[in-house]
Parts: sequence; C-alpha cells; structure tokens
Amino acid sequence: MAVATITHKPQLTKEQAQEIFAKQFAGKYKVHEFKGLLRDFVVEKNAWVGVAVKLEQTDTETKFVYGGLAPKWWARALMGGLIGVFLWNGLTNEVEQFISTAPEFK
Repeated sequence: MAVATITHKPQLTKEQAQEIFAKQFAGKYKVHEFKGLLRDFVVEKNAWVGVAVKLEQTDTETKFVYGGLAPKWWARALMGGLIGVFLWNGLTNEVEQFISTAPEFK
C-alpha cells in the first residue's frame, strides 16, 4: 500500500477523484466503484490486475492511499497475495505517476 499526499483540496470528493481517474485512463483501463470496505474505487486493467484507491481527507491534508490487487474476488482467491505483487507493479506505477503529475491534484 502506498500513500501520495497532494495539494490540500478539502472540496475534492471521492466521486470527483474517480471521475478524474476515469478521464485519464479512458480507453485504456476501467475505473469503477470498489465494493470493498477499505477503498473507494479501482483502476482495473483486467480481472487479475488492478489498483484500488481511497481518497483520504483531514483538516490539513488530502491524500490518496492505493495499492495493487486483483479486482475480481475469484481472481484474488485463486491468485493469493504474493504472486499478484509482481503483476500489479506496472499499473501501480502508472497510478502513482498520474497522481504526482495530474494538474487537478496540484
């Protein structure tokens, strides 16, 4: 799991963040709500490779917490965590690069 602190944007909602990600990755990856408890949405390359993202707001900070995962429950059950780490690194790096360079987060 990684954390990226951006310019404090207290008005930014998780829905707005998801829309920004969806626009960035349109045509390349699916971006949709995540049905898990710990993340808001997922950037999904396929059933085996995705990055779950959560927007966290405090009084003084805005940050994204994100990490690789298999977006489909059956893929998570079949894969296990250790093998998945190798598959998720590329997409996780793309998400990290996007967060650090997106004008919407500056």
